Amino acid sequence: MKKVALTAMTLLFLSGMAQSQQKKAQPQKKEAPVTQEEVIKVLTSGLSTDPRFVWKVQQDEAQRICSQYTSREAMPAQAVQKVIQLSQSGIRYPQWGIFWGDWREGKKIVDNPRGGRFASYGFSDSPTDRGGNCYACHLIEKGAPGGTMGPNLYQYGKKWNITKENMNSPEALERVRAVYNIIYNAWSAFPCSSMPRFGHNGAFSPEDVMNIVTFLLHPDSPVNK
Repeated sequence: MKKVALTAMTLLFLSGMAQSQQKKAQPQKKEAPVTQEEVIKVLTSGLSTDPRFVWKVQQDEAQRICSQYTSREAMPAQAVQKVIQLSQSGIRYPQWGIFWGDWREGKKIVDNPRGGRFASYGFSDSPTDRGGNCYACHLIEKGAPGGTMGPNLYQYGKKWNITKENMNSPEALERVRAVYNIIYNAWSAFPCSSMPRFGHNGAFSPEDVMNIVTFLLHPDSPVNK
């Protein structure tokens, strides 16, 4: 009986091995790639019917380029330059050009976590909410909590060598312009960055951006104390 049992177990084992090898030998079917239309369908199914959502699922040319690659490092130089070119061409400046704004007004926007959220389940922002929620990603003021996803902005004005003595010089104002471009549309300097394109998407006006830049760079701002 023991011999019969062992023989039966051996046969079952060998049968299982054969079936396993047959399964391995059979070519696996490749799944069809997900199309952009399918992705958009899934995204829109989870969004509010509020028309203000429409632009959130419509890619512009720069976004379409970024979506082709897994990271900026994986992008060819030509694609990187194209995104930079597109982003820089859309930057709009205040009516009177580059100037020092009001850092106190800039601080209000930086501090405010509300702005640009339109949802059907309870936390929609008012159209007048113009918050950047900047502390979610950045350390900005000494002693204030902040995130580490983005660069540390504490003493940002000093990093750009902005002082009371030189702040109105042509060189300093060109640095202000450079930071303005980053805040308005970060992709103008860092293609496909995860930083929101605040000015490009209309979340901030040029004057808003100017005040935020002043908050980050002005020697009197608490950022630079």
